Amino acid sequence: MPALTLTSKDSSKQVLILDEWELGVIDLFLNAANSIGLPRSYGQIYGLLFCRDQSLSMDEVIKLLGISKGSASQGLRSLRQLGAISSVFEPGDRKERFVAEIRLRKLVGGFLREQADPHLDKGVGRLQQIEALLAKVDDKDSHKRGVRRHEILSGWHRQMSRLLPWVKMIVGKSDRLPQKSSD
Repeated sequence: MPALTLTSKDSSKQVLILDEWELGVIDLFLNAANSIGLPRSYGQIYGLLFCRDQSLSMDEVIKLLGISKGSASQGLRSLRQLGAISSVFEPGDRKERFVAEIRLRKLVGGFLREQADPHLDKGVGRLQQIEALLAKVDDKDSHKRGVRRHEILSGWHRQMSRLLPWVKMIVGKSDRLPQKSSD
Protein backbone atom coordinates (compact mmCIF):
# COMPACT_ATOMS: atom_id res chain seq x y z
CA MET A 1 0.00 0.00 0.00
CA PRO A 2 1.49 3.35 -1.01
CA ALA A 3 2.14 6.24 1.32
CA LEU A 4 -0.48 8.98 1.33
CA THR A 5 0.92 12.43 0.55
CA LEU A 6 -0.95 15.68 1.05
CA THR A 7 0.45 18.88 -0.38
CA SER A 8 0.11 22.16 1.43
CA LYS A 9 -1.07 25.39 -0.23
CA ASP A 10 1.48 27.30 1.85
CA SER A 11 4.99 26.22 0.80
CA SER A 12 6.35 27.10 4.28
CA LYS A 13 4.14 24.38 5.81
CA GLN A 14 5.32 20.80 6.04
CA VAL A 15 3.82 18.32 3.59
CA LEU A 16 1.67 15.77 5.41
CA ILE A 17 2.58 12.19 4.60
CA LEU A 18 1.45 8.79 5.82
CA ASP A 19 4.08 6.11 5.29
CA GLU A 20 3.12 2.49 4.68
CA TRP A 21 4.13 1.45 8.20
CA GLU A 22 1.91 4.22 9.61
CA LEU A 23 -1.03 2.93 7.56
CA GLY A 24 -0.34 -0.51 9.04
CA VAL A 25 -0.32 0.87 12.60
CA ILE A 26 -3.49 2.87 11.95
CA ASP A 27 -5.16 -0.29 10.62
CA LEU A 28 -4.03 -2.20 13.72
CA PHE A 29 -5.63 0.36 16.05
CA LEU A 30 -8.74 0.60 13.84
CA ASN A 31 -9.24 -3.16 14.24
CA ALA A 32 -8.54 -2.95 17.98
CA ALA A 33 -11.18 -0.22 18.36
CA ASN A 34 -13.68 -2.33 16.41
CA SER A 35 -12.98 -5.36 18.59
CA ILE A 36 -13.86 -3.49 21.78
CA GLY A 37 -16.90 -1.77 20.32
CA LEU A 38 -15.45 1.69 19.76
CA PRO A 39 -15.95 3.62 16.51
CA ARG A 40 -13.39 3.03 13.75
CA SER A 41 -12.39 6.69 13.78
CA TYR A 42 -11.19 6.39 17.40
CA GLY A 43 -8.73 3.72 16.35
CA GLN A 44 -7.66 5.65 13.26
CA ILE A 45 -7.08 8.86 15.21
CA TYR A 46 -5.20 7.14 18.02
CA GLY A 47 -3.12 5.15 15.52
CA LEU A 48 -2.16 8.30 13.62
CA LEU A 49 -1.18 10.20 16.77
CA PHE A 50 0.67 7.12 18.08
CA CYS A 51 2.86 7.14 14.96
CA ARG A 52 3.81 10.79 15.20
CA ASP A 53 6.46 12.41 17.37
CA GLN A 54 5.02 15.86 16.71
CA SER A 55 1.56 16.98 17.78
CA LEU A 56 -1.21 17.28 15.19
CA SER A 57 -4.15 19.66 14.95
CA MET A 58 -7.67 18.47 14.25
CA ASP A 59 -7.38 19.80 10.69
CA GLU A 60 -4.24 17.75 10.11
CA VAL A 61 -5.94 14.64 11.52
CA ILE A 62 -8.91 15.21 9.18
CA LYS A 63 -6.68 15.66 6.13
CA LEU A 64 -4.42 12.72 6.85
CA LEU A 65 -7.20 10.26 7.65
CA GLY A 66 -9.84 11.58 5.28
CA ILE A 67 -12.49 11.56 8.02
CA SER A 68 -15.26 14.08 8.63
CA LYS A 69 -14.89 17.00 11.00
CA GLY A 70 -17.64 15.52 13.19
CA SER A 71 -15.87 12.16 13.47
CA ALA A 72 -12.58 13.87 14.21
CA SER A 73 -14.09 16.17 16.82
CA GLN A 74 -15.99 13.39 18.59
CA GLY A 75 -13.04 11.01 18.38
CA LEU A 76 -10.54 13.52 19.76
CA ARG A 77 -12.91 14.48 22.59
CA SER A 78 -13.61 10.85 23.53
CA LEU A 79 -9.98 9.77 23.28
CA ARG A 80 -8.98 12.67 25.52
CA GLN A 81 -11.67 11.65 28.02
CA LEU A 82 -10.32 8.09 27.98
CA GLY A 83 -6.82 9.43 28.64
CA ALA A 84 -5.54 8.01 25.33
CA ILE A 85 -4.52 11.44 23.99
CA SER A 86 -3.85 14.85 25.43
CA SER A 87 -3.83 18.44 24.23
CA VAL A 88 -0.54 20.26 24.01
CA PHE A 89 0.38 23.89 23.55
CA GLU A 90 2.68 24.75 20.67
CA PRO A 91 4.21 28.25 20.81
CA GLY A 92 2.95 30.40 17.94
CA ASP A 93 0.07 28.05 17.08
CA ARG A 94 -3.44 29.02 18.13
CA LYS A 95 -4.93 25.65 17.19
CA GLU A 96 -5.39 22.90 19.73
CA ARG A 97 -2.89 20.13 19.06
CA PHE A 98 -2.90 16.51 20.18
CA VAL A 99 -0.43 13.78 21.10
CA ALA A 100 -0.99 10.11 21.91
CA GLU A 101 -0.46 8.61 25.34
CA ILE A 102 1.91 5.73 24.74
CA ARG A 103 2.14 4.33 28.27
CA LEU A 104 0.05 1.19 28.49
CA ARG A 105 -0.79 1.85 32.15
CA LYS A 106 -2.46 5.15 31.26
CA LEU A 107 -4.30 3.67 28.28
CA VAL A 108 -5.71 0.68 30.13
CA GLY A 109 -6.37 2.71 33.27
CA GLY A 110 -8.34 5.28 31.29
CA PHE A 111 -10.30 2.60 29.46
CA LEU A 112 -11.13 0.76 32.67
CA ARG A 113 -12.09 3.98 34.43
CA GLU A 114 -14.36 5.14 31.60
CA GLN A 115 -15.76 1.81 30.41
CA ALA A 116 -15.49 -0.99 33.00
CA ASP A 117 -15.95 0.89 36.28
CA PRO A 118 -19.30 2.47 35.31
CA HIS A 119 -20.66 -0.91 34.18
CA LEU A 120 -19.68 -2.50 37.49
CA ASP A 121 -21.30 0.36 39.38
CA LYS A 122 -24.52 0.03 37.37
CA GLY A 123 -24.40 -3.75 37.82
CA VAL A 124 -25.27 -3.52 41.52
CA GLY A 125 -28.49 -1.68 40.77
CA ARG A 126 -29.36 -3.98 37.91
CA LEU A 127 -28.84 -7.07 40.07
CA GLN A 128 -31.12 -5.58 42.74
CA GLN A 129 -33.70 -4.82 40.06
CA ILE A 130 -33.57 -8.42 38.80
CA GLU A 131 -33.95 -9.70 42.37
CA ALA A 132 -37.05 -7.53 42.83
CA LEU A 133 -38.49 -8.80 39.53
CA LEU A 134 -37.86 -12.39 40.61
CA ALA A 135 -39.86 -11.82 43.79
CA LYS A 136 -42.92 -11.16 41.58
CA VAL A 137 -42.58 -14.34 39.48
CA ASP A 138 -45.43 -16.81 40.12
CA ASP A 139 -44.12 -19.73 38.07
CA LYS A 140 -41.97 -21.86 40.40
CA ASP A 141 -39.73 -23.25 37.64
CA SER A 142 -39.11 -19.80 36.19
CA HIS A 143 -38.47 -18.38 39.67
CA LYS A 144 -36.02 -21.17 40.53
CA ARG A 145 -34.19 -20.75 37.19
CA GLY A 146 -34.11 -16.96 37.64
CA VAL A 147 -32.71 -17.26 41.18
CA ARG A 148 -29.94 -19.56 39.93
CA ARG A 149 -29.07 -17.15 37.12
CA HIS A 150 -29.13 -14.23 39.56
CA GLU A 151 -26.67 -16.10 41.79
CA ILE A 152 -24.38 -16.69 38.82
CA LEU A 153 -24.54 -13.03 37.76
CA SER A 154 -23.92 -11.90 41.34
CA GLY A 155 -20.88 -14.18 41.49
CA TRP A 156 -19.56 -12.79 38.21
CA HIS A 157 -20.04 -9.27 39.51
CA ARG A 158 -18.18 -10.06 42.75
CA GLN A 159 -15.34 -11.67 40.81
CA MET A 160 -15.01 -8.72 38.43
CA SER A 161 -15.14 -6.30 41.35
CA ARG A 162 -12.21 -8.16 42.93
CA LEU A 163 -10.33 -8.68 39.67
CA LEU A 164 -10.48 -5.14 38.30
CA PRO A 165 -8.27 -3.55 40.99
CA TRP A 166 -5.67 -6.29 40.37
CA VAL A 167 -5.73 -5.67 36.63
CA LYS A 168 -5.26 -1.96 37.26
CA MET A 169 -2.35 -2.66 39.60
CA ILE A 170 -0.68 -5.15 37.23
CA VAL A 171 -1.03 -2.89 34.22
CA GLY A 172 0.15 0.03 36.34
CA LYS A 173 3.55 -1.62 36.49
CA SER A 174 3.65 -2.63 32.83
CA ASP A 175 5.09 0.59 31.43
CA ARG A 176 8.36 0.02 33.28
CA LEU A 177 11.07 -1.47 31.11
CA PRO A 178 13.00 -4.44 32.47
CA GLN A 179 16.49 -3.56 33.61
CA LYS A 180 19.11 -4.58 31.08
CA SER A 181 21.83 -6.73 32.49
CA SER A 182 25.37 -5.51 32.03
CA ASP A 183 26.83 -8.77 30.67
